[in-house]
Amino acid sequence: MKKIQSTISFYEQKANKLISQYETAEMSNLHTFLLENFLPNRKVLDIGFGSGRDLSFLKNNGFGIWGIDPTEEFVDYAKKRFPSEKDHFYQTSLPSLQGLPHKFFHAFENIMLIAVWMHIPKELYRETVQAILSLLKPQGRIVLSYSITPRTETTDRYFENVDKEYLHRLFENEECSLISEIANKDGLGEREITWVTEAYAYDKS
Repeated sequence: MKKIQSTISFYEQKANKLISQYETAEMSNLHTFLLENFLPNRKVLDIGFGSGRDLSFLKNNGFGIWGIDPTEEFVDYAKKRFPSEKDHFYQTSLPSLQGLPHKFFHAFENIMLIAVWMHIPKELYRETVQAILSLLKPQGRIVLSYSITPRTETTDRYFENVDKEYLHRLFENEECSLISEIANKDGLGEREITWVTEAYAYDKS
């Protein structure tokens, strides 16, 4: 889809700059939320991991770390940043997950998507939710964050005004329950952006 491809192209062109930028963000609220809602000391898959900032935090707190990202530069950077887990990172995108090894499916107790959902067109919500759940173990947890402030920037990135109620219904229809939610300001400080972070439990037995 053109909307997704244009967003991927943006990150490919800006990857080196964005890696440095991501590392400066104040993420203590998110990191506390992850520890409060993830199943501890289990495997976590970060979908759209960027610089690997949040995976680094989770690794230091006892989690096994894995990641997928559509941007080749981010994947290469993660393999260098985490040499002992270099075979845990793959280049692919939602919702197709094309080329992802079979070992990823129904393999994770925890999955996160940080600053990803606002790039997903509404017509792909259902397919994307189902793709995420194909990677999660029953009784697992999902944490996702997305911005709710209208964006005025002019770039090739696609921004969707996230339909929260529809998103919640889709997760509920797939046996997921919303267990926690917070809102906070942007971690980079200079931007007036509000983020919503949600945690879901996958109630499937």
